[in-house]
Amino acid sequence: MHILLLEDDPPTAEALRAGFTRSGFEVTTAASAGDALAAVARTRFGAVILDVMVPGGSGYDVLADLRARGDDVPVLILTARDRVPERVDGLERGADDYLVKPFAFAELMARLRALLRRPARRVEPFRLDGLDIDLLHRRVLAHGRHVDLTRVEFDILLALAEARGDAVTRRDLLATVWGYRFEPGTNVVDVHVARLRRKLESAGAASAIRTVRGIGYALDA
Repeated sequence: MHILLLEDDPPTAEALRAGFTRSGFEVTTAASAGDALAAVARTRFGAVILDVMVPGGSGYDVLADLRARGDDVPVLILTARDRVPERVDGLERGADDYLVKPFAFAELMARLRALLRRPARRVEPFRLDGLDIDLLHRRVLAHGRHVDLTRVEFDILLALAEARGDAVTRRDLLATVWGYRFEPGTNVVDVHVARLRRKLESAGAASAIRTVRGIGYALDA
């Protein structure tokens, strides 16, 4: 697995590179936003880890470039910015996860492996009231209109569809979609569900996802 690491602090970058290499990953490092943009333009990575405050721009510039090109590679943000609005902002921009510095390398590895873990899925399409979910091609139609979803958003919708109207807890979504066996300490589920809900609403499925107070979410399409 080839990963990109954007980190402008040389000792930190070298320590992380060495750790990832020992764990069996091939690592390309970048010390600036420009270097990272050049790297993603020429290489298809299996995962991308981005510091935010770097020379020549921001890790968010790299994230925006990836998402604008339709690349749904798992992206994990590493930053010293620890305020909740900043964490939410990173997730809203299309990041899959967010880890605040300082952090333990073991937790970083656990989060990375969780993002890379993909459970086996059925391939038969789901056809619900107003929604068609094509698992083979990972496409969604709402009342005949294509809904452009990220990888995480699609997996959340699929997990809810598989529950067939029953409520799915946030913990179960974390385990199913992200592969977490621990609480990441962020509202990552709620942020991504909110984005998914807005996209479905724009396509005419206004009441597809229902919030089940104190539990999680259910799909009522």
